[in-house]
Amino acid sequence: MRMIKDTSPKALYIHIPFCVKRCNYCDFNSTVSASNTIDRYLDAVEREFETLKDRYLFHTVYIGGGTPTVLNESQLERLLDSAIHYGMVSDNTREFTVEANPATVTQAKARLLKDHLVNRISIGVQSFQEKHLKMLGRIHTGDDAKDTFALLRKAGFHNINVDLIFGCPGQTLNDWEKDLEVAIGLYPEHVSTYALTYEDDTPLARDLQNEVISNLDESVELEMYKTAITYGTDNGYNHYEISNFAKSGYECVHNNFYWKNLSYAGVGAGAFSFINGVRTAHEKNVLSYIDGILQNNDTTVFRERLPDAQSAAETVVMSLRLRKGVSNADFYERFGCKIDDRFRDQIGNLSREGLVSYEDEHLRLTEKGLFVADTVMAEFL
Repeated sequence: MRMIKDTSPKALYIHIPFCVKRCNYCDFNSTVSASNTIDRYLDAVEREFETLKDRYLFHTVYIGGGTPTVLNESQLERLLDSAIHYGMVSDNTREFTVEANPATVTQAKARLLKDHLVNRISIGVQSFQEKHLKMLGRIHTGDDAKDTFALLRKAGFHNINVDLIFGCPGQTLNDWEKDLEVAIGLYPEHVSTYALTYEDDTPLARDLQNEVISNLDESVELEMYKTAITYGTDNGYNHYEISNFAKSGYECVHNNFYWKNLSYAGVGAGAFSFINGVRTAHEKNVLSYIDGILQNNDTTVFRERLPDAQSAAETVVMSLRLRKGVSNADFYERFGCKIDDRFRDQIGNLSREGLVSYEDEHLRLTEKGLFVADTVMAEFL
């Protein structure tokens, strides 16, 4: 099996690791820092922009965190100005997303984002109900979330995603239905629904271990997931990826590069890149990252070159997250063989169990397979 290298990353991720406070469930690379640390961090990010200048033409740019909108107005303007100055973003950028926390978006910040070519906002709502927001450790209220959505609409944003979490301790199916109703009632272009996970060394995981809280029964979580699918599809959203729903034409372009296992570049502390079959990651510690970049040292702490067989397996696994699955044409173009040439046994076994279909030159999850996706995907690794 030969792999044709995807040499030029079309997607850029920029990590802003700062938050007002860490949420109880969060294991992302985030921290609470003073303003002068943020300023030095932006120095380092600009240095990375400079090294990337004229090397790649990015079709999508995604600024995530942490909480990018925790930057004050001058810091946010500086970040956006530098992204444009160094050519990370231009008028030709297809999709430029910034993540936002409802408690940190002001009218001035919304205007800055709109004036600096940002054309998509992803709001971390998670819930509109105070009891669940408090348990998750969020700093905003349900009203904050609705007000922020309205503010962004008024600023001229016509592509807004709303993130929601289900499976919270004590959450009922009725609670979840109410969150879906409020979210869809805002008429966002995109909705993401994620099952709560208990990541190691988070306050929520410790509470679970100490029996302060208890997780929901898997059957309840499954009903919540099915309810999200019903609400989404009944209200005109395309369930195009396991956790994501979009109005026609508003599927997340940036994330499609990840789901198709294509090349991408990452800037910032802990950011990953995947270029020419090599996966790398920056130093996660914010201060070590800053010092390393500003002193022109290599801040790479992880590097692996994926064997072709592993890359093929990961491509199938990631692409199965998409409801349309993976096509033989795309797979052959990258790996020089058909999907069933490489995974005949897995496809045969899973097809007999009704978990995948392999028709019309596409491998995809069935509805039955969708509800046990992790188990299905493990068969290819």
